[in-house]
Amino acid sequence: MFDYILRAVIWCFFAYGLISVIQDIFRFNTYKRIEENIKLIMTVKNVENGIENYIREISFGRNFFNNLVVIDMDSKDETMDILKELEKENINMKILNKNDGKNYLEKTIQSIS
Repeated sequence: MFDYILRAVIWCFFAYGLISVIQDIFRFNTYKRIEENIKLIMTVKNVENGIENYIREISFGRNFFNNLVVIDMDSKDETMDILKELEKENINMKILNKNDGKNYLEKTIQSIS
């Protein structure tokens, strides 16, 4: 009798563990799909002094900002050159000028609605 009770308890733990693993797999896949749709859109203008450190800081060790979009609002300093250098270093980001950025934002907003 004790043997049957022990086997029933072990099977209950097994079933619970199996259900937990399946739930975790679905949660992981859902998180991956959500993560792919997250975009960080940043507008910059005349920020050559701090832009490199800021972008390195937010992209260091994280895959969260793999969809970083930087829109330059007609900077008169070296901001655009710094952004292009960062892009060459394989920091995963898209650099747009003011007009392209406006079009990108409009398309992004339309795709959300």
